Amino acid sequence: MGFLVDDEGTALMWRGLILARALEQFLTDVRWGDMDYLLIDMPPGTGDIQMGLARMLPQAEMLVVTTPALAAQKVAVRVADMARRSFMKVVGVVENMSAFVTPSGESYALFGEGGGAALAQEIDTPLVARIPLEPAVSAGGDAGRPAALAAPDSPAGAAFHALADRIVTELLPPIEMSGCTARILELAKLDSKR
Repeated sequence: MGFLVDDEGTALMWRGLILARALEQFLTDVRWGDMDYLLIDMPPGTGDIQMGLARMLPQAEMLVVTTPALAAQKVAVRVADMARRSFMKVVGVVENMSAFVTPSGESYALFGEGGGAALAQEIDTPLVARIPLEPAVSAGGDAGRPAALAAPDSPAGAAFHALADRIVTELLPPIEMSGCTARILELAKLDSKR
C-alpha cells in the first residue's frame, strides 16, 4: 500500500466500498504463484474488510488472535461471532503477547494470564498457540525479518514455528487439488487456449 501514498506518514483514507474492492483486487488480480496457504492478517473488529473477506472467500477459515487482556477478548468474541454468522469456520485461538520474555529467559505476564484459554473455551475452539512478547519480535518487525526467521530459537520464534506446524498438520492440511472442481475447470481453460 506504500506505493499508493506520497510517503509513509500519509494516511490512506479508504472506506467500505473502496476497501472491499481493494481486497477483491488483491485476491483476484495478484499473481500469487503456487501456494498451499494464503494467510490474511486483519485488524481486530467486525468491519467492512472482515465482512468482505467472508463473502469473497466463503471457504476461508479463521484463527482468532487475542491477548491475555479482557478488553481484547471481548473484541475477539465478536470477531468469532461474526465469522460464524458468515458461515466461516473458526479453527482456533492464538494468544499473542502471552508474557514478556527477557533475553535471559525470565517470563512476566504483563497483560494477565489465561486470556487465550478463556476465549477458546468461550467460543468452543482450541487454543492453538501462545506467542510471547520479546525483543526479537519487535526488532524483527522493524527490520522486516520476522522473529520466526531472524531468531527461530527464541521463545517467540519457536512459538511461531510450532503454530505453523500445527496449522499444516492439524488445523488446515493442504487440500488435494487434483480432484477439485476449480482445478479441473482451470486445466480445461488452459487446454482450450492451446
